[in-house]
Amino acid sequence: FFMHSLYRIIPSNEMKRTISLFATLLAIPVVSFTTNTHPTDVSVPPHRAPTFLDGGHELPVGSRRFQPTSTKTFLSKIHNEGDEDEKLESIEIPSFIKSPVISQVYPALVSHKEKYGNPNIPLGSTDGKRCKTLRRLHFQNKLSDDEVALLTDMGFRFHSFEDVYYECDFDEMLGKLMDYRAEFDTFQIPKKYEPDPELGAWVTMLRRLYRTRDLPANQIEKLNEVGFEWVSTRKCGSSFMSRYREVLSKLSEAAEAGVDISKLLIEDEELKKWIIGQRVAYENGNLSESRVQCMDEIPGVNWRGID
Repeated sequence: FFMHSLYRIIPSNEMKRTISLFATLLAIPVVSFTTNTHPTDVSVPPHRAPTFLDGGHELPVGSRRFQPTSTKTFLSKIHNEGDEDEKLESIEIPSFIKSPVISQVYPALVSHKEKYGNPNIPLGSTDGKRCKTLRRLHFQNKLSDDEVALLTDMGFRFHSFEDVYYECDFDEMLGKLMDYRAEFDTFQIPKKYEPDPELGAWVTMLRRLYRTRDLPANQIEKLNEVGFEWVSTRKCGSSFMSRYREVLSKLSEAAEAGVDISKLLIEDEELKKWIIGQRVAYENGNLSESRVQCMDEIPGVNWRGID
């Protein structure tokens, strides 16, 4: 009765359509009325069956387009969402978890893994944003070993060096780099910089993308303005790194000069033999992740497929 009365006294057609839609959700018949010249002058047409309004169109009661069962579907959806919330609340969080972020997102990780086979929730949700935060916390070494092991066993995907560059805000990281420069009077930050692992990884990716000419011009300009050092001068005592630096320098110069790298490898058998050796070590599982990343930086060579 209230809905009928409200419909009669409100002059706005937009408001009437809104009321009709609301009533449709509740499966309440709303009688359609015609109006005279004055909006407040409302009369009921004689000998006419009640109709429902649908998007501004009148539908007789019993019309196939009007399905009161849609309300049941709507309520069923709400009911299912309630069941899902109860299920998430019933998931027990391991006692060794100390990170508030993991505590918040853990039930959703478990649920997502049950549904899709992995716990990597897409970014377009609150839990997806928490997953992004988890990846940053991991790269910053702010998760315990037990927490990392738990997430790893679930199949959670952590950040790689590439992820750090693409996920982090450039200007924010540049500010951190300038703070490092002010403190240590150098841009030669370690790749694995313990106080801020993200910063070390980010600088490493800057140099890598610059060598492959994939770094945006505006970022290059900003880095040149502050005197950024594009070549790392940090040394490593291993025989791998000593030889690697020689190979990288030679092939980088050749690539910049437009030299055909494949012909260069044919002419320099020792160089090719060394690269093949790294490929064999990789296939046998004897090449560390850091060395794999170094090999990926060599320009003009598909070292994983060389023979």
